Amino acid sequence: MDATNLQKLAGHLRELGLRVATLEPEPRLHATNPLHGILAEEIVAVGTTYVTGFGYEIGEHGHEGQCATRIAHLLAVPRTSPARTPSVPEVRR
Repeated sequence: MDATNLQKLAGHLRELGLRVATLEPEPRLHATNPLHGILAEEIVAVGTTYVTGFGYEIGEHGHEGQCATRIAHLLAVPRTSPARTPSVPEVRR
């Protein structure tokens, strides 16, 4: 996977509020919903296509923003504007 494309995708995922780690030896991303750590996905490139650990094709290089939106949807991240970070509701006792 081209490191530039990987970093672009990682940046878009972070803007959507996901936690992202780059894993090796095979370059891949590990994206996690910050509110529900069990909701996670690994993304690799097969040719010019991004693919999840379950084999779902998410999109192609050059369309990282759209790919990130699809991944966020898979991980149940609430839709917000890029300038806003999802907040945790206050618990009242």
